[in-house]
Amino acid sequence: MMTRQETEILFKTHYSAMYRLAMSLLYDEDESKDVVSDVFASLLDGSMTFSSDNARGFLLTCVRNSCINVIRHKRVKERFAGLYCTSGEPLTDGPDDTMMLAELRDYINKHLPPLTCRIFTLRYLQDMTCQQVADAVGVSRVTVHHHLSQSLEKINAYFNNSKL
Repeated sequence: MMTRQETEILFKTHYSAMYRLAMSLLYDEDESKDVVSDVFASLLDGSMTFSSDNARGFLLTCVRNSCINVIRHKRVKERFAGLYCTSGEPLTDGPDDTMMLAELRDYINKHLPPLTCRIFTLRYLQDMTCQQVADAVGVSRVTVHHHLSQSLEKINAYFNNSKL
């Protein structure tokens, strides 16, 4: 686990290159900032170990991998956005859409804890940034990211197995 001071040095040295890489892959300022912040948060909380041989290469690889994960998760978001409009009703009235929406709601209500469900809804269905979700729920951004990654893994696994 890195100290705060070591992480600050890395941040000051490599942030701009990391942010540029994220922007080139995601084309979104908020998501790019979130990805770079997540890398540093992972270093601070010890969930990622640092390889000091090539700090720049290591950090850029972490950003690239995180961006790939964001892009993958966007596919899930797009699937759900197709099932929801702001009011929570299906966008179309087709029987297949209604069944998928019901299955999604059922899965979320039965398999995700209330806090995770709320975080997921705010982030992916109301398009709030991770910081906005953290402020609205009263938790840290790291906590938001942990809840989102766990919920997306569960939802992806369930719906990919169900062939949604």
